Amino acid sequence: MIEESTYSEEDLRAVVPFLPAEEPQVTLPPGGGPGRIIRVSETLLDGNEENYLRECIRTNWISSGGPFVKRLETEFAERAGCRFGVACSSGTAALHLALAVLGLGPEDEVILPAFTMIAGANCIVHAGARPVLVDSEPHTGNMDVEQLASRITPRTRAILVVHMYGHPVDMDPVLKLARQRDLVVIEDAAEAHGALYHGRPVGGIGDIGAFSFYANKIVTTGEGGMVTTNDARTAELARSLRDNAFSGGRRFVHEFCAFNYRMTNLQAAVGLAQLERLDALVEIRRRTRRFYEKHLAGIPGVRLLEELPGYRAVHWMNCILVDERHGCSRDELRRRLARNGIETRTTFVPVHLQPCYRSRFRGEAFPVSETLCRDGLLLPSGPMMNEDLVEYVAECIADVSRPAE
Repeated sequence: MIEESTYSEEDLRAVVPFLPAEEPQVTLPPGGGPGRIIRVSETLLDGNEENYLRECIRTNWISSGGPFVKRLETEFAERAGCRFGVACSSGTAALHLALAVLGLGPEDEVILPAFTMIAGANCIVHAGARPVLVDSEPHTGNMDVEQLASRITPRTRAILVVHMYGHPVDMDPVLKLARQRDLVVIEDAAEAHGALYHGRPVGGIGDIGAFSFYANKIVTTGEGGMVTTNDARTAELARSLRDNAFSGGRRFVHEFCAFNYRMTNLQAAVGLAQLERLDALVEIRRRTRRFYEKHLAGIPGVRLLEELPGYRAVHWMNCILVDERHGCSRDELRRRLARNGIETRTTFVPVHLQPCYRSRFRGEAFPVSETLCRDGLLLPSGPMMNEDLVEYVAECIADVSRPAE
């Protein structure tokens, strides 16, 4: 049974300082500003999307049995540096499948970062296991891999790493620890299409990966996801669980209590057209990042999360942290940007502060995750951004720290 969770009075006192204010209404300023609202992320559909969708309709293949699904699976797996791709209905479905193939039980534990989108923790619970949290490191917002060993118990089965905002996690020490302790490594690469860790594509480094193709992702199918792996048995089982575990020989005989997580041919057609332009879409975001580095430099109390040497982050979102030197809080800055036609997003509320998980993690603290939550702001980062728009955003951020004339 699903029960609604709420904060107790004690919880409210503890978590309110970290919770974001209500969403501000984004409006154009009286002078018009840039002439349009600058969205935090917009979708660019300027390739073969329309042509491929027309082909789906012309051939009457709109269901999950159409040929674009297989093509997307094959070509995406290749770009992720692995042998197999399993397309599914969402990034959350991909994560759930990645965990479900492990056959987790109620005594099993999976380690994940406290600072992440809640889907990871939810999928662990829905797979029958227990989430165990680890704090982040302050430079990239990724999980602090040096803390992993201290969180491992005899019940630990897997480590779920999250390549936060498109910056790869330091995978080598994670893999070394996992091999020593016989653990599975799952990569949540939902935000990291095309990111490289020392030259290796993320999503193909661990034992199994999960990508999202939501509308604001670098590669989109509107809604959709992909499981990636080098293990044939894992891919086979994920395909079966994705499709209600239909039997090949006797169709309506089902070996598992499975799911309907299929992707349609229409979605895959859009995804394939997007994938054909992956390098260009990544370069647009990396270019936007360079513009932000240039125009945010020198603004007091504002710093970007970093890109570490040896990594190619894809900067799905550009995240700034706003501290007291800036002259106003993160939430006040967000309201001011909204009044200037600039849409932003707050960063994730850590898992241990969520109403539905507060009772599980009461008494636990993850200070870096809490700082990222309290001070973090995601700036417009989609493929429509250019230097003029980035400069306008930076000028609006700087205005609050400039002395009045």
